[in-house]
Amino acid sequence: MLLRDFILNRMRMGHVYQPVMLKALLQGNGRVSLRDIAAAFLALDEAQLEYYEEITKRMPGPVLSRHGLVEREGDGYRLKVDLK
Repeated sequence: MLLRDFILNRMRMGHVYQPVMLKALLQGNGRVSLRDIAAAFLALDEAQLEYYEEITKRMPGPVLSRHGLVEREGDGYRLKVDLK
């Protein structure tokens, strides 16, 4: 079966899972781990992204800030340590 034919004529979607998995496989030159596929799904799950943004703001962000390793910068964090 040709991939193009499947995508254009046969694929039926109830969610983004099929195209996301195919994209991951194409980017991985035809092979990708289950974990990488799951990570690709997770990256598109807005509710989960918002949840982990809140986790970051409540736990590791403040702890690392207290240790002087990071500081808030805009909508994120930046390292305050020398990487050399």
